Amino acid sequence: MTRKSFYKILQVDRHAANEVISSAYRTLMSKLKKHPDLGGNFEEAQAINEAYETLSDPAKRAAYDMEKCVELRSNEKENRQERRRVPRKNVDAKVSYCVSDEEIWHFARVKDVSVLGIRLQSKKSFGIGKKLVIVPDNASKAAMHGIVRWQRMFHPSNFERIYEAGIEFFDQIIDVEDRVQA
Repeated sequence: MTRKSFYKILQVDRHAANEVISSAYRTLMSKLKKHPDLGGNFEEAQAINEAYETLSDPAKRAAYDMEKCVELRSNEKENRQERRRVPRKNVDAKVSYCVSDEEIWHFARVKDVSVLGIRLQSKKSFGIGKKLVIVPDNASKAAMHGIVRWQRMFHPSNFERIYEAGIEFFDQIIDVEDRVQA
């Protein structure tokens, strides 16, 4: 359940000192007349009191900040899936690629595809911003041209390094799955 941020309720920064939190609480309740005895709304005053009680106690504040951090991370993970512009399909196919400013061909595995790009894994680093020519294992199918948008390294074992990169095509490729499958 997502509730409003206590920091927003008290209108203070996340890193505000206890003195600032106390001052904000007093200002809201008395000067801005949020207290029910001064004509304010009971539910709003209750939210302000709850925010003040939590943020003025260092232990409660630390627990609240940790809870909010976990909540934000879970929301971020859910939103990451929604951010995709087009659906991706998992595949496992061999391809060869060449960096446009080199004349050396390397082998890679395609791990997922979409009409906008692919995710490659290789033993060679790709280099962000590099232009690639990707040729499927079946040489009778058309080559694909793209640019490296992101790269990361992970270790499937302690003995070899595998690099992974997201390649964005210059133009949409509707039949990308057919091209990379043998």
